[in-house]
Amino acid sequence: MKLSYKIIALSAATVLTFSCKKKETKIETPTPIETPVETTTMNKLGEVYIQGANAKAFIYTTSTLQTGYNEIYVALFDSTDGSSLSTGHFDILPIMDMGTMQHSSPVENTEDTVVTNGYFKTAVIFSMAGTASQWFLNLNFHNHKNQKFGAAKFGVNVAASSPSKFKSTVVAADNNASIFITLLNPLKPEVGINDFEIVLHKKNSMMEFLPIDDYTVEIEPTMPSMGHGSPNNVNPVITEKGHYKGKVNFTMSGLWQIKIKLSKNGTALSDTQYFEITI
Repeated sequence: MKLSYKIIALSAATVLTFSCKKKETKIETPTPIETPVETTTMNKLGEVYIQGANAKAFIYTTSTLQTGYNEIYVALFDSTDGSSLSTGHFDILPIMDMGTMQHSSPVENTEDTVVTNGYFKTAVIFSMAGTASQWFLNLNFHNHKNQKFGAAKFGVNVAASSPSKFKSTVVAADNNASIFITLLNPLKPEVGINDFEIVLHKKNSMMEFLPIDDYTVEIEPTMPSMGHGSPNNVNPVITEKGHYKGKVNFTMSGLWQIKIKLSKNGTALSDTQYFEITI
């Protein structure tokens, strides 16, 4: 009889031990989402879940958003296991919600499906400030890890650039096309020869803006207070997707105006728009 009690007690202990071990295996430690390495050159706009794609987006810029050209960087992470997502199709569609109507603005989405330095890169040209209305970034992602699609909507504040880095004009000689001219360079103008770059877009619809690759661009820098221009400027030429690059010469410090002259196949289109740069 005593032997039976011992066998029963031993069996109970074995079952208890097995049960305890089984419970321990159920304890799971949630995997925290890795966050991008913060740098002094990045300004974090915020983060949002991309529903449907099992992804969380961390959104950055290199400066405060303003009218004109803005680079936007997005790091994506798996929202279930926290791992970094390095492949997929990602794009942004900017939307200005004015209550009674909506419109978009020019955007440059990368065609790469693999991230560079941990980020999907996009550039948005905001055509107006968001003082009375609201800009949204519509994020779309095809997650190659799980082959799922998803979308998210993220509100952003956009200030007016001062002096303006964005101009719009209607070109009568090109079927009354609405043309957007955006200044990219010089970012840090100095006395002497500077890189000069603009990007041209044509409004195709309220939601579509096409890069212009067949215009001829001439620049005419002048210094209004002194009544002179400068020599050795190089007119911008098309490089890719609406981007025109050249050189501008600032011979002294002060306020400069750079007139933009547009033509197509020898026909003058516009010479009324100019950018101001102070050195």
